[in-house]
Amino acid sequence: MDAKKIRLDVTALAVSFILLSILVVASMLAPAATTDTLNGIRVWICSALGFYFLLIVILCLALVLWFGFSKYGCIRLGKEKPAYSTYGWAAMIFCASMGTSILYWSAIEWVYYIQWPPFGYEALSPEALEIAVPYSFFHWGFPAWSVYAAGTVPLAYRYYVRRKEGLNLQAVCSGVLPGSTQGILSRIINIVFIIGILGGLTITYGTGIPMLANNLANSIGTSETFLAYALLIGLTTLTFATSTYIGIEKGMQNLSRMTTWFSLTLCLIFLMGSPLFSLSNTFQSLGIMADKFALMLTYLDPIRGGGFPQDWTVFYWAWWIGLAPWMWIFIAKISRGRTVRSVVGGVVVAGSVGSFLFFGTISNYGLHAHLTGAVDIVQTMADQGVSQIISELSLSLPLGKAVLALWFISGFLLLVTTMDSATYTLAEASTLGLKVGEDPARNLRLFWAVMLAVAPLCLLYAGQSIPGGTPLGGLQAMLIITAVPVSITILFAMISAHRWFTEDFGRYTREEIIAGAEPASVIGKE
Repeated sequence: MDAKKIRLDVTALAVSFILLSILVVASMLAPAATTDTLNGIRVWICSALGFYFLLIVILCLALVLWFGFSKYGCIRLGKEKPAYSTYGWAAMIFCASMGTSILYWSAIEWVYYIQWPPFGYEALSPEALEIAVPYSFFHWGFPAWSVYAAGTVPLAYRYYVRRKEGLNLQAVCSGVLPGSTQGILSRIINIVFIIGILGGLTITYGTGIPMLANNLANSIGTSETFLAYALLIGLTTLTFATSTYIGIEKGMQNLSRMTTWFSLTLCLIFLMGSPLFSLSNTFQSLGIMADKFALMLTYLDPIRGGGFPQDWTVFYWAWWIGLAPWMWIFIAKISRGRTVRSVVGGVVVAGSVGSFLFFGTISNYGLHAHLTGAVDIVQTMADQGVSQIISELSLSLPLGKAVLALWFISGFLLLVTTMDSATYTLAEASTLGLKVGEDPARNLRLFWAVMLAVAPLCLLYAGQSIPGGTPLGGLQAMLIITAVPVSITILFAMISAHRWFTEDFGRYTREEIIAGAEPASVIGKE
């Protein structure tokens, strides 16, 4: 994009920078007080608005089913051929959204579930063990990915079919908000979006970097110090900043291809650790999830008051919602030329299957190690923390240190691809009036790359003097707080999509849409 024509959303940039700086400084100076205050708000949101977040996700599921199975699924998002191969496109979506989180949680999430299970099950009982992997499949499966698809489609439709400028969060609201209010509200929406993304990715760094440092400590004997964290953040930033500067086609796409091969190899190795058990329990877990799917979608436990749905399902849905706009923008950017149905299928189906692969192999290997006593996982978690569980599981396999090295490489690449896509998305969102085919300025991408490194570095440094680790709870709570206004934009996106689709293609048949009928908004027949 020509530098002379660049228009930055200066207000959103400045306010976001100031708010994030205040939060980081407060977390460094008074980590316990800041975290306690924000966590109090988070707990209230998850408790009081639990039904609301569950309803939003159910609506997202219904919307993507409508996208996929109605005649509107045949709409092509732009007349050009897709810029990326299907494999490269799907790899970028999965790697961008998952980061180290998929490795981290596939190794340890089930450990929490067997100790504090849902539905009133006894801790460590057969029922608790059986429900652990199905619940991970649920939390990382179709409902979660539908949140990403629900906003991607209307955003991409407006950009490529209606040919409107701007690939940012307020764009999906334009079908609802009157033009006179968009100026003020768009700034507020963009600020919420940027704060949520920065907070969420700082948390990704805050969990991923200690995990990688622990991997190195167990494989080559390095120390888990702030210096190790700083070096890892520096290496990660240098790698993804270079990729971001190069661009999506040569940078992000190639990195994502490499990442998927390393990750698939890692999953295959864990599958070979307990092949019969892992395949059997994966098959059974899919059945249990299907059997209890409606219950899981609506489960709030008001009678027993056990807290599982608030601590996990509501929290996860708020987490996915808070981070959703980042993925809407990124997926929309790389989906030009694809049909609505293929975008929905690629995001929801391919994303869910990828999640099932990680949890089906890594979680089930861990569960098998727990049942056979190969690794005392519950005790390791209590004594040495969750990162050590990951290293212990890897080392329990044949050629354990080689497996741990592969885990490190996979985790590093997943972290890089996530930050790469986030940097590009933040630059895209903070640039006004981007047209189809234009990219945000490279210097702006580098600015966001630095910003994504500085905040977690400060918090990891502050965490040295805090019992129990880093003050990331405040940012975690902030992400959940931003999920409330972001959820409203999801409702706006749903209304916008219905309005635009019916206005532009309501009078056409499925066959006419497939044949390439022009939308009414383009040919002047609104």
